[in-house]
Amino acid sequence: MRSFIPMRQRAVIGVVLLLLLGAVAVRELHGRRTARTTRTAGPTSVTFMQVVAHPDDDLYFINPDLVQSVRSGSPVTTVYVTAGEANGQNIAQGAPEIPTDYPGYIAARHAGLRRAYAQMATGNPNAAWSRGVLPTDEGPVESDTLTERPNVRLVFLNTGNWRGPDGKMQRLMGLWENRVKQLATRPALGSPVRRSLSYTRAELIGQLDELMRRFRPSVIRTLDPDPERGGDFKGFEHRVDHPDHTATALMTREAARRYQKQVSGPVVTEYYRGYYNRHWPANLSGKAFEEKMSFIRTYGWADKGGFPCHEPGGCGDLQTGNSGERNGWPQSTHTRYVGSTRWMQPQADGRLTAFAVVSDRVTRWEQDRPGGRWRPGVPMSDPGFVSDLDVARLPDGRLAVFGLRVLRTTALTKPRYRIMYARQDRPNGPFGDWRDLGNPAGFAVVRERDAGAPVTAVDGAGRIAVFSRNAGQGVSVRYQNPDQTFGPWIDLGGKRVQDGLTAATDASGRIEVFGAAIPAWAKWRWNKPPGTPGLWHWRQPGPGRPLEGPGEWVPTKTGVTGPLTMTRDGQGRLSLLARQVGGPGTLAFRQQTPDGAWPGQPEVLPGPGGVGPVGAVGTGPLLVGRDASGGVGASLGGTRWQDAPGLFMHAPATVADGQGRAVTAVLDTLGRLRVTRPYALAGSGADAARWQWQSVGVRASSDE
Repeated sequence: MRSFIPMRQRAVIGVVLLLLLGAVAVRELHGRRTARTTRTAGPTSVTFMQVVAHPDDDLYFINPDLVQSVRSGSPVTTVYVTAGEANGQNIAQGAPEIPTDYPGYIAARHAGLRRAYAQMATGNPNAAWSRGVLPTDEGPVESDTLTERPNVRLVFLNTGNWRGPDGKMQRLMGLWENRVKQLATRPALGSPVRRSLSYTRAELIGQLDELMRRFRPSVIRTLDPDPERGGDFKGFEHRVDHPDHTATALMTREAARRYQKQVSGPVVTEYYRGYYNRHWPANLSGKAFEEKMSFIRTYGWADKGGFPCHEPGGCGDLQTGNSGERNGWPQSTHTRYVGSTRWMQPQADGRLTAFAVVSDRVTRWEQDRPGGRWRPGVPMSDPGFVSDLDVARLPDGRLAVFGLRVLRTTALTKPRYRIMYARQDRPNGPFGDWRDLGNPAGFAVVRERDAGAPVTAVDGAGRIAVFSRNAGQGVSVRYQNPDQTFGPWIDLGGKRVQDGLTAATDASGRIEVFGAAIPAWAKWRWNKPPGTPGLWHWRQPGPGRPLEGPGEWVPTKTGVTGPLTMTRDGQGRLSLLARQVGGPGTLAFRQQTPDGAWPGQPEVLPGPGGVGPVGAVGTGPLLVGRDASGGVGASLGGTRWQDAPGLFMHAPATVADGQGRAVTAVLDTLGRLRVTRPYALAGSGADAARWQWQSVGVRASSDE
């Protein structure tokens, strides 16, 4: 007999079914949890979290930043997304093969990591650990803590590679692209977590989000979401990095976006280059390289036989062993979105204003009066910014800020990459909405991801030129028209140019542009840069005239590595500053006269020993950059460096205020502006140890 349901009841049932279907949709998007809409407390103290694909990625690609964080005493958590089981054989290179043992090899890699972190934290690689189980919404995961430093923690998710029904391998990139619906985990031999889990894409992103909310990092570090392009020996173009690195970075970026929306405190995210380190100039000094290698050798169990090993799978990764440098990866540490020193500038009335990307948004700090107190930072509209920022000062004193933004689309795996800018409506006035300058790749969406951080210059005609490294590893420019609109992107040429360009205006009002590069015609070597790195150079024909390609290759006997910085002294002469390849030195190319020729070889000055661009201010000039300890180093004329300890993000900015005094600023590891009180450009003013710092926080954003 057919039952009868009244119309009102049928309507109620229909609404309930729709709600249930909606709940299922939310469940797919957010894993096994419903979406969170209320904000929770954000990080209140400095906490670091690294999210990497494989055991050893952090040692190769994030150090020395990692060891500096560990030594700071702040909590450090590293999350390993994959098991890294490879072929399941823990043997040295060239040794006879042994039976495949995935759980054993995974356990050996985990043991090597514990020893490397113990060495970084205590100096003793055999310091004791506590291995435990961390309950999460997605299931239990292994969480190991260093007994002597329990705020040092390693978390293993252990997603594996599996052969699917069609015989093809199912990997992490397939999960991200939704070609693989779920990946099972591979528990390590002897792990306190004995059962296998499985993750869909939504569940894995949700797992990372949950771990971020649990440990509340103020700094999130991960790998390269947009690796460099290259060609293989058959001539096919592809991304030169491990697909697991890319997938991990992309999922981490999405998890960090959700985390940052749910917490009230500021968060800073940094991305690191992977395999392409082998092709760019080495930017680590010999001392930094050797220390980095010491941790990699410990991870690789290079000291096998020198101590009793009680780990069931072995005490390290013998495939790495004592030859971890053979692949060319550890010679450098490069961030994907390079640092800039031009993120603080004076407004028309002399008030200094600083900009940085914090919690996915551009944040603006400014003084209440020239030389006065700093106001809390104000998040500007629209999320998604990933690059360091470049700030241009227009002829009437207005400021314009430029950055690279990742725009989410309806397809999670197909965001758009756009160079954006916002400028003041009037001198000393508010900033207008963000304006879209497009991308050097034009409509080639697949190449949008290769856009570099924008750098700018304003010529003598008052027109802005915006430069970005493009997908061909050359340089593109978009030049402002007389009516304030911008013309199309133009390819200026250049080959194998490293991101981290610099641009400045000479005494005649012409724009000059430099990029560090490796010789385009030198024989390509798979594990090291070819030839001696030099420079590509472009010069504007005259103010108001478009820049033209193809540029000029400038060979240098002393290897150059970026990012680069240009500065102009009181007489109108330009100086170009770079780091020395493989050494702690700073390279200075100086014009002898305004608009004069550039010297073929640089002056080699002592350097602070770190990485990233070196900023300059004044005639001296006063040089400021990251030093070997991760703090700020300063030197008058580059002769003797003084250190101001304390970790910070990206690169320091240094400018002269309205009274000719220098002010140096950094973005600290709590997402705050940390700025010096004004100091003299000469004498004891250049002594960084005497600087007086003040910290300025960020005003909470009400924009959800």
